[in-house]
Amino acid sequence: MQVLMALAYHFTGHDMGLRDEIQADIAEAFNEDLADAVQTFTCDRVVSTNWNPKTNTSENVIEHYEGRGVLFGSYNQYEIQTLGVLATDKKATVLQNEVTKEPMIDDEWSTAQGTYRIMHIKQDPISASWKCQLRKV
Repeated sequence: MQVLMALAYHFTGHDMGLRDEIQADIAEAFNEDLADAVQTFTCDRVVSTNWNPKTNTSENVIEHYEGRGVLFGSYNQYEIQTLGVLATDKKATVLQNEVTKEPMIDDEWSTAQGTYRIMHIKQDPISASWKCQLRKV
């Protein structure tokens, strides 16, 4: 029972030890074993604020963020045929502690291989990484 409670404590995010350890291990792999596959990206997200109903206008604010990860993985045939993923879509795995702002659907990432839009995003159970579906713009 104590083991289950300890695991639950770790997986709920109340204790950062396990997540930090996993992120450190993956970051080490990004720097060494996976260095050839790791790509950097930047994003300038335009957010509308201060809506003025009289003039029907808003003020745009640009939120910049950047990060790195394994960006150009491929989807398998099952995912393409059953999930509605395009054959040209790419998978991205990024560490949360290496991205300066939380990515959102419709963000456009500028990379060395071009610009890609986030079509889908999900977080792993311990909040260490994001998996993103990218589509070439």
